[in-house]
Amino acid sequence: MLQRFELQRYVISTILTRGTSTFLNFIITLVIARHAGPVVKGDVTLLITTYWFILFFSNILGGQVLVYVMPRSKLELLLIPAYVWALFVSVIAFLVLHFSHILPDNIILPVTIIGLLSSIVGIHQSIFLGKKQFYTANRLALLPLLLQTIGVIICFYLFNINNAFGFIYATLISLGITIIVGGYLIREHLFTASFTDSFLSSELWSLFRKGAVYQTVEILQLLNLRFYFFQLGLQQGNRYLGIYSTGIFILEAVWIIPRSISTIHYVNISHSDKLQKEAKRTVRLLQVGLVLSAAALLLLWFVPSEVYATVFGHGFRDVRHSIRFLFPGILVYNLWIIISSFYYGTGHYKPLLISNVIGVISLLLFSHLLIPQYVMSGAGLAATLSFCVAGISLAAMFSLDHRIPLSDYLNLASLRITFQQILEQLVSAKK
Repeated sequence: MLQRFELQRYVISTILTRGTSTFLNFIITLVIARHAGPVVKGDVTLLITTYWFILFFSNILGGQVLVYVMPRSKLELLLIPAYVWALFVSVIAFLVLHFSHILPDNIILPVTIIGLLSSIVGIHQSIFLGKKQFYTANRLALLPLLLQTIGVIICFYLFNINNAFGFIYATLISLGITIIVGGYLIREHLFTASFTDSFLSSELWSLFRKGAVYQTVEILQLLNLRFYFFQLGLQQGNRYLGIYSTGIFILEAVWIIPRSISTIHYVNISHSDKLQKEAKRTVRLLQVGLVLSAAALLLLWFVPSEVYATVFGHGFRDVRHSIRFLFPGILVYNLWIIISSFYYGTGHYKPLLISNVIGVISLLLFSHLLIPQYVMSGAGLAATLSFCVAGISLAAMFSLDHRIPLSDYLNLASLRITFQQILEQLVSAKK
């Protein structure tokens, strides 16, 4: 079990890592927006969304489900099936993209390779999280983004590549280098003799079942977060998608806080058998996430349109207008992000499935009604409604499952104690 301040220290480290990652993503977005404009930014957004779907299917055997399974199985029995599955999914994805014509033919293979490489990087990160080596996992998450940022700047400004291929080349090289580094760090677990000696098909099937349910939750969440991008882009054009997705990137940076909390809390619960204590800790962490996220959103609300035009270019002047209805949804979705870590850590996925299905249905309904008439504002309002439905429904199930009264969520005394512990940890870290 983590000692008194270990949880806070790991959360702070993860927040700093995610904050740096967001800054690097901001630089990438800025370079693409200013150098190539909204249309190319929209092309890159569709590209990223596509390989995210590949990554999510690959993660059935190689994603963060490994964090839950690793304390209960041998690592060497998990690695090779995860690699093979990632390759299989990438081949299927290539065939689907080739025959469906969702993307131009000349980028289908690069996108598929990016999906495969991202899957392998994700496997390595999950291994270190499962071993509670948070600092190594954070560095491995930061490395490809740092290399990708350098690569994008070189491609767009040095080689004058003015289309999505500048992003593709930089991403392929950065992921390739990261895989080499990650492979070196886990080299003692690769192709070990104990795999053939100890492998049981029943263990693989158990991993597959847990991973399938886990990734079903994740895929439903991805649909809830990103499916309407396709509707906005296909119906209204990639220019609107480029503007809106820039605003989304800025607002979702607020989720650095709850996602960092969620990651560490998930790993901690995976190694714990004191579920009621962890449920109460979940409420305290949720309070912290909501307060910090509300403060960050308040600052972003007062950023004027001129700032977006100055930073990203005149074509992005409407960013603030496009996301004004999304602020409440970003805040309320803290509920889903932090509470979900409890259910992930306990392997109890049913509430996550239910809440995400409700959220996706809401998104499909509201985006169909609002996007054609209100375009970007309609997309933001549809997303907010679906985020609220998913978050509130999961919070309600969590409260009923563990008999947590509403007063616990509003307990300011426990919130003050939690912040005092965080401040004490920050002070001790400086000394």
